[in-house]
This record gives sequence, C-alpha cells and structure tokens, in this order.
Amino acid sequence: MSSSSRAWLRLAGAMLAIGLLAALAAAIHEAGATRERLVWQGREAQRNAAAAEALRKEYERGRAASTRYQLDAGALQTRYLALEGISHELRQRVALVLPPVTARDRPDRVPRGAPSPAPLPHDAVEAAPPGPVGDDRHRLSLAAVWMWNSALAGTDVPAGACGSADTSDAACAADAGLVVDDAWDNQRLNARACAADRLRHAALIEFLTQRPVP
Repeated sequence: MSSSSRAWLRLAGAMLAIGLLAALAAAIHEAGATRERLVWQGREAQRNAAAAEALRKEYERGRAASTRYQLDAGALQTRYLALEGISHELRQRVALVLPPVTARDRPDRVPRGAPSPAPLPHDAVEAAPPGPVGDDRHRLSLAAVWMWNSALAGTDVPAGACGSADTSDAACAADAGLVVDDAWDNQRLNARACAADRLRHAALIEFLTQRPVP
C-alpha cells in the first residue's frame, strides 16, 4: 500500500473517531437536557398538585365556616323569635317604666326569695338598689331590664327572678333600681361599640377583597 493510501486511511479513521465523539457528546448532552426537563416537569407537577390541594382545603374550610355560620344564625334567629313571643306577652301585663319612688309607695327591687341575677354581658344594663324616696325620675322594672339584656345577648338573661322561666307579675313587675336615663346611657355606649365594630369589619372586608393594581 502506498504512503498516500495509508495517509488517507489514517485521516478517514481520525474523521470517523471525531464524528463518533461528536455524536457521543450530542447524545450525552441530549440525555442531560432530557433529564433536566423531566426533573423540571416533575417539580412543576408537584407544585401544581400542592396548589390544587391547598385550594381544595381552602374551599373545604370556607364551606365549613359557611355551614357553621348558617347553623349559628339559625339558632340565633330561633332564640330571638322565642324571646319576642315571651316579651310580647309580658308587655301586655307588666309595665316596663315605673312611676317615681314616693314616700308612700316604694317598690322592692327584687321580691324576697328570688334568685340573684345571672352574670350579664359587658354592655348590659345591671340592676341596682332602688333610688331614694322622693326621686322624681321614672324607673325601670325588672321586665324592662330582662328584655333589654336578653335582646343584647341574643339569649335569655334573667334579671333577678324575671326571665323566660318565670314572667309572672311577682317576678317581673318589681323596681330594678334603674331609671330611664340609665337605659339611654347604656344605649349610647352600645351604639358607639356597634359603630366601632362596623368600622373594623369594613376595614377587614376591604383588606380581604382588595386586589393589587397590575
């Protein structure tokens, strides 16, 4: 074989080796890219699955909260309906506002043997001892205090012996030791508290529903 033929064969062999190496490098690169793509796709699938699970849990949490609210609202409505029925019947028999205390006629605040008043809400009207003889201010009966505090609490809040369990004249007609001005003062405090609650709720709703400007 001539020297030129041998040189040609060596060149062809070198070119073939280079080609094989290039093909091998391309295959390795493609395999690496495929692996990276599969890893990325796997991570993306995990993120999507986690997001879907978080959305499902949030939906379930919202549905549970809605169910609880509906049950609580229904129970509250039932209690108010019951209180309204009792209050309507009681007002036909017992005066809510009593005349001023005089030297000849001073009603007792709570009949003898009546149980002590139950704890009242923080914004309720609390009964007090009767005022001094000669106080010319109109006073509230235990019936009025029971109706006021029960309406605030949304449930039966007895005032002395007066409550849903006993609405007799003996239990509810007595002087609660409070005057009409006490009810107005309490109403003013409750109105301020309600206004503050509305402001906080409005701010919370705005925060939860606002959307970022794109």
